[in-house]
Amino acid sequence: MLLDAPALQLRYALKDILGIVESVLKQRHWRKFDIESTSLVYVPHWFFNFDVYREAEGQAQTYASQMALDATTGKLNPLIIQIMSSVPTKRERETTHGIEAEAWRPSVQKEEVKDVAAIKVAGEMNLPKDAITVSGVNLVYVPYWQVWVRLPSGTKRIDLDAISGSPVFISDVPERERGSIEVTMDMLEDLKTPSGWVDYSKKAFDWGFGAAAGMGEGFASKILPWLLGTRMGQYTALGIIIVLLVLYYLSQ
Repeated sequence: MLLDAPALQLRYALKDILGIVESVLKQRHWRKFDIESTSLVYVPHWFFNFDVYREAEGQAQTYASQMALDATTGKLNPLIIQIMSSVPTKRERETTHGIEAEAWRPSVQKEEVKDVAAIKVAGEMNLPKDAITVSGVNLVYVPYWQVWVRLPSGTKRIDLDAISGSPVFISDVPERERGSIEVTMDMLEDLKTPSGWVDYSKKAFDWGFGAAAGMGEGFASKILPWLLGTRMGQYTALGIIIVLLVLYYLSQ
C-alpha cells in the first residue's frame, strides 16, 4: 500500500497481537471469548514540536518538547511519543508486509494544526494559548490492530498499536465478576508456583491485619460478619485457609 506520507513500520504481526489480547482478557478473568474479526488500520497523526514561554515571579521560563495529534479525532496522543522514544522505529512510504490494510484520512488539515495543537497543549498545561508556539509539523501514519472480541456480555473492540503491542483504552473492556469457587480454583492454580504462594500469603496476612487494625474494640464480634459478609473478608478467609492447607501438606 502506497501512502501519501511516511508510516511507522509494522513491528507486531497478527499472531503476536492475538496472544496479547488473550493474555489481557485472561487477566480480566474472561475464560470464554471468541475472536470475531481483525483489521489493520493506519491512523494519521500530526507530529509537531512546541515551545512554551511564560513569566513567573519576574523570571522568564521556557520549555520545549514534542507531541502528536491524532488527525482523525483532534486529540493529543502522548503515548505514541513515549513509544517512539523507547522502541526502535522505521518509516516507510510503501508498506512491505503485504497485509491488507486501510489508511484513514485526516479530518484535521495541516493549515489547522498549529492553532489546534496550541489550544490542546495549552489546555493540558493550564496556560494561555499565546504561551505555546508550534513548529515542525509533519504527517505520519501510525499502524493499529483492531480486534473484535465476542464476550458473553457483548462484542468489544480492542485496539493495539502495532509498534509496541500496547492496548489502547483497555479499561473499556469490563472485568468479569468471579464467584467464590472460581476464586478458590484460581488461587490453587497460582499456588502451584513458589512466587504465587508468597504473593497470596502476603495478601492474606496484609488484608487480615489491615482489617483487624481498623476494627479496634469489639474485634471478636466483628471478625465473623466481616469474614463472611464482605468480599475482601471472603478473599482473606480463603487465602488463609489455602495457606494453612499448603503448610499442612508440606509438613507431611
